[in-house]
Amino acid sequence: MAEDKYLALAEHKPTLGAIKIAPEVVSIIAGISVEEVEGVHLSSSGLSESVTSFLTRNTKGQGVKLALNDGKLRVDVYVYLDYGTSVPEIAKKIQSKVNQQLLFMTELEVTEVNIHVEGIIPAKSTSTVDPDDIFAENDGDEK
Repeated sequence: MAEDKYLALAEHKPTLGAIKIAPEVVSIIAGISVEEVEGVHLSSSGLSESVTSFLTRNTKGQGVKLALNDGKLRVDVYVYLDYGTSVPEIAKKIQSKVNQQLLFMTELEVTEVNIHVEGIIPAKSTSTVDPDDIFAENDGDEK
């Protein structure tokens, strides 16, 4: 028997029928929630998933993994943070945002939102190289 790949939502009135949602939708909702937090960038997945998402224009679910055990949903989020951001503060914001949005949009109760910080993105620096004389030794003193 084929495994049901959809998540069943809580039934308010069973006479109206069942509501099921694809896990990809839950991943996209979580991904959009993460990207709304300033200083956070979702981690991209492997090469094949990157190519597929590029061709389908779907990058919002990358960096989000779901696990459903005994009807309990666990969300793992893989992110890169901007340099200078407080890791615990940003992680708590991500956890709160993901939990709120999934509860609001799907009524799914999330038992865990695990944040995996995979790296830090350094601040962009400006180049002091003169494009007309790229081999000049410039200490920044002379102009």
